[in-house]
Amino acid sequence: MNTTEMIKTLAARMQITQKQARRHLHDMLAALSVSLQKGEKVVLRNFGALSAAPSKPIRTYDAATKEFVPAPSKIEIFFRPYKRLKDYVEARKPAREE
Repeated sequence: MNTTEMIKTLAARMQITQKQARRHLHDMLAALSVSLQKGEKVVLRNFGALSAAPSKPIRTYDAATKEFVPAPSKIEIFFRPYKRLKDYVEARKPAREE
């Protein structure tokens, strides 16, 4: 599902215009982004939790100078789905053909 499909689905379920649904979706994503930038954990009940944490700094190899160069750490975003979401998705999977 892409953003356009999400907006159409929200508009239909909430019985609002697509323009209003787009605004709601963008507002929600902006709020999530701001919370993650602040280092806060975002918990969506029965869905999952989002968190951001710095990665460990690594050393990369520079082939031109043939030396190891330290690379700065980056912020990584983690999503941990809750059991209810996992169970729902697992129940919807089609049976594997063997």
